[in-house]
Amino acid sequence: MPEKVGRNDPCPCGSGKKHKRCHGGPARETSAPRPQPFTFRRVEPRDVPEHVRKAFAEQQQRVQKSQVNEFGHIRPFIGWDFKGHSLLVMGNKILTRPKNQGRFFTDFLLALMGLKFGEDWWNEQLAKPVHERHPMFVARSIGLQHMQRFPVGDGSFASPITGAMKSHLAFAYDMFVVGDNGRLDERLIERLKNTSQFQGARHELFAEATCLRAGFSIEHENETDGSCRHAEFTARHKATGVKVSVEAKSKHRPGVMGRPGVPEKPGAHKLAFGNLLNDAIRKNTLYPLVVFLDLNLPWDMGRRLLEQRPPHEYILRTLDRLRAGPDKLEPITYLVITNHPERYGGEEELTTSPQLLSVIPERPTRAVRRDVLLSIHGAAQLYGHIPQDMPTLHQNAHQ
Repeated sequence: MPEKVGRNDPCPCGSGKKHKRCHGGPARETSAPRPQPFTFRRVEPRDVPEHVRKAFAEQQQRVQKSQVNEFGHIRPFIGWDFKGHSLLVMGNKILTRPKNQGRFFTDFLLALMGLKFGEDWWNEQLAKPVHERHPMFVARSIGLQHMQRFPVGDGSFASPITGAMKSHLAFAYDMFVVGDNGRLDERLIERLKNTSQFQGARHELFAEATCLRAGFSIEHENETDGSCRHAEFTARHKATGVKVSVEAKSKHRPGVMGRPGVPEKPGAHKLAFGNLLNDAIRKNTLYPLVVFLDLNLPWDMGRRLLEQRPPHEYILRTLDRLRAGPDKLEPITYLVITNHPERYGGEEELTTSPQLLSVIPERPTRAVRRDVLLSIHGAAQLYGHIPQDMPTLHQNAHQ
């Protein structure tokens, strides 16, 4: 048993008074000692002990490295709960959802297209026959119908991700990344809303989100200047200051990504893409040219074309024909070839893995540091890495 405190002994609460005049008085015999109030003082960085600074820096590096490995060089997500709502910061705006509809980060992604495209656009899609609707509107509907077959009992759902759901979530997440780390250009949004222009705009969005994940900042060119043709955007590598001009090209195919027509039969897909690369070269860009090329093929064909090392002979022959001048220099500084085949899956078909091949020419017209180019490849590999949980102020305080 603890030793009894005498009436004339100092009070255990630390007040400096005798016990009988503090917590030992008649009215307080059974009360707990009064806790002392917290006191705060400003501490200059130079006054923080070295071992504390070192431990804090190491923790920050661990968190930052983990985030970069998973999601690239983007800023940490900022979100919190407030009066029954979940709030999420995107750029200079705050997105809000009722708490029961914003428990997960993906809840916001599922609502983002409607938010950015507007209520009128949404109602127009609902009024259209299914085959005339926007491809991402259709993918979202199919994905949600699949998920709702797998309730987990607390009002949420957990299911293996299908191609349709991945296609929509990856699209919405790229919109979020661009909106949070750069500027979601209104011209691009209008193209994304338009079914006939969606495919090209979607690939441009992917290219921009990839460059942001790779540690670049984005500079949009003045599209109203008709004196010359413009690249999609200029990307500046933050760590080195290197600037590149970025072009995004996507192979159109009938019946896919909102394009009219009947889809090509398996094995009958046309592979030619030299005309797309030639169009990118003709823009005569201000900085070294980086081209993002989307093949838009089913998984098996994309695998055969992109997963060979060295690159497939067809790709090498196409690039060889682009060489110009007596020195046979190559006009493209870096070529990023991607294939996202989940758009070809059936309604219940699970998602397939993306395919990626990057090519650094041996003799480019304008060279760029290899590590800068490889950062783009690493960021392109993060396609489909989508956060699940909502951030909290507590989490962000440690980031």
